[in-house]
Amino acid sequence: MGITVHRFLFILSILMLLVVFSTVGIMLIEKWSFLDALWHTIITISTVGYGEIHPLSTAGKIFTMVVIVIAFVVFAYGASMVASMLFEGELKRIFVIKRMEKMASRLKDHTIVCGLGRTGLAAIKELWREKVPFVVVEKDEQKIEEAREKYPNLIYIHGDATQDETLIKAGIKSAANLIVATANDADNLFITLSAKNLNPKIRIVTRANREENVLKLKRAGATEVILPNVIGGLRMASLAIRPSVVSFLDIVTHHGEIDLRLEEVNVPKGSPFHGKLLKELEIPKKTGVIVIGVRREDGSFILNPTPTTMVLEGDALIIIGTREQAEKLKELVKGGSDD
Repeated sequence: MGITVHRFLFILSILMLLVVFSTVGIMLIEKWSFLDALWHTIITISTVGYGEIHPLSTAGKIFTMVVIVIAFVVFAYGASMVASMLFEGELKRIFVIKRMEKMASRLKDHTIVCGLGRTGLAAIKELWREKVPFVVVEKDEQKIEEAREKYPNLIYIHGDATQDETLIKAGIKSAANLIVATANDADNLFITLSAKNLNPKIRIVTRANREENVLKLKRAGATEVILPNVIGGLRMASLAIRPSVVSFLDIVTHHGEIDLRLEEVNVPKGSPFHGKLLKELEIPKKTGVIVIGVRREDGSFILNPTPTTMVLEGDALIIIGTREQAEKLKELVKGGSDD
C-alpha cells in the first residue's frame, strides 16, 4: 500500500509541476493573463480541444507541443502503473490460490473443515492446538482473512464446499475426516453426500441446526451429527447438577491448565499389540497412561477393560494421560522402542 501511494503522489506532483510550468511559460512567451494561460494549459493537457483563446506565436506553438509530449509521457506512465498494479494484484491472487491448492494436494489423512462460522472456528482452534493437519473451505473471503490473522499458516481453499471441484482441491480423496460446519442444513446435507461419494471411507462429522434433519444427514453418510444448541443445553444442565464432573472433563478435553487429556490411540495392522492382553503390554508402566476403554473395529465398546482384555488390530484404545505419554503410546503401538 505504501508503494502504491508513493507512485500516485509522484504522478500527481509531476502533473502539478507541468501545469505550473506550462502556465508560467505561456504567460512569459505570449504575455497572456494568468487565467488565460491556465485555461490554455488545462485544455492542452486534458486534450479537451476547445480551441485556442488567442492565436499562438511560433514560440508558443513549439512550447505547447513540448507540453503535450510531456503530458502524454506522464499519462502513459500513470496508465502503465495502474495496469501494473491491477495485474500484480490479480497475479498475486492467482499465485496464492495455486499455492494453497498445491499445499492441500500434498496432505494425506488430514481433516477438512467446511465453514468458518463460530462452529468452524472452534473446530480449527482445536485442530491447530493439537497440530492436526487440516484444510479450511470457505466461500467468504473476509472470513478467510480474519482466520488467517489468528492462524498465519492456514491452508485454505476459497470456494463453495457444495461443489465437487472445491472438495477435490481440498484433498477430499486422501482426507481422513471432514467437519461440515456451515449454518445451512441443506448445504451440510449436500456437502455430506458429495464427500461420501468422492471418498466412501471418510469420517464425516456434520452440524445440524434443526433436530429433524439429523436422520437425513445420517442417511446421507454422516458418521456423527452434532446439534450445537442441544450440546450447549446439556453442558449448562451438567454444570448445574454435576460441576465437579464437568470440571474434570474440561481438564481432560484440553480446556484446563493441567496437561491431562482424553485421547484415542488406534491399533494399526501389523501392530505388536495385536493379540496381546493388556496385562502383557504393561501400558501404564511403560507410558504412564491409563486405559479406560477399548473401541472394537465393529464400533462396540469395552469400558474399564480388565487386565485380561485382548487388544486387536483395528481397536482404538481410549486413554487418559499427558500429551507426552500419549505420544509415547502411539510410538509403541506402531512398533517403536519402549526405552
